[in-house]
Amino acid sequence: MTEAKQKLTKEFAAHLDGDNHIDTSETYTAVLATRDRVWEKISSVLSLREDNRCADLHSFNNVDGEPIGRMRTFTGDQSPIDWIIHSNIGSPKKTFTNIHLTIYVNDSVDIPHLGMAFGTLPDAFFYVDPMPRYEVLSEPDHLQEYLAPLNDTYMALQNELFEAGVKPFNPAMPFIRSSLSPVALAGVVPLAFYLEKVEPKIFAYVDHWLELVKNARTVTDQDERKRLRERDVRVRSNIVHLDPANPIAERLVGKETADRLVRILCADEREGAPAGDPAATV
Repeated sequence: MTEAKQKLTKEFAAHLDGDNHIDTSETYTAVLATRDRVWEKISSVLSLREDNRCADLHSFNNVDGEPIGRMRTFTGDQSPIDWIIHSNIGSPKKTFTNIHLTIYVNDSVDIPHLGMAFGTLPDAFFYVDPMPRYEVLSEPDHLQEYLAPLNDTYMALQNELFEAGVKPFNPAMPFIRSSLSPVALAGVVPLAFYLEKVEPKIFAYVDHWLELVKNARTVTDQDERKRLRERDVRVRSNIVHLDPANPIAERLVGKETADRLVRILCADEREGAPAGDPAATV
């Protein structure tokens, strides 16, 4: 484990210990509501079906038998969606929570994925990013078409953060920093700032992404589809396995359940695929 990851793990763990609890229920309720309204918008537009391989984890407990999380997964029905994670874990009365809505498109189109996460650290944590499918330095047309239209919104938030004296978000791990696109919105901010300045921009990003899905061109070249598919699997796996919150999940729910959650996040465990067999998802 890198030094930066060790530091983050210790900081997260400190909030779970008895003397360090901060009740973040108000902030948690607000950011969870954002995720749920985003999900309502997306699921009303896209044709999806629920993947019930993880039905037994729709609600799961911590090692002490207390409710601690929820996990649901979806895939496209008549839409170009490969894998959706709709989950949350943590206890707002013990500071740390982590909420996800991550949407991976399939290889039939080359539009970005949509990554979203929310939580309490103990202020409002947010992340929304149209995750590019190409390296933007080598494929600037991809950046210009899919990401650049969000640049004004991105810059507006940076200016608002500066004017409010809110510290910019700089992940400690180089890998996590490298995973953010040039227009990723991410930060830890007071709740009032989040509700006024951040939440409307999150919905603007979601609306932009839904338009990309609506107007997506079909990728017809089979070699290109294979390249997109293989890259998606590698990127998804790396992001999941290098998440600094993984040790906290293991602490909360035990190694067996934490390992299974990782497999589900990677889409290694899904209907029609043997558990732990990434090749079956390709």
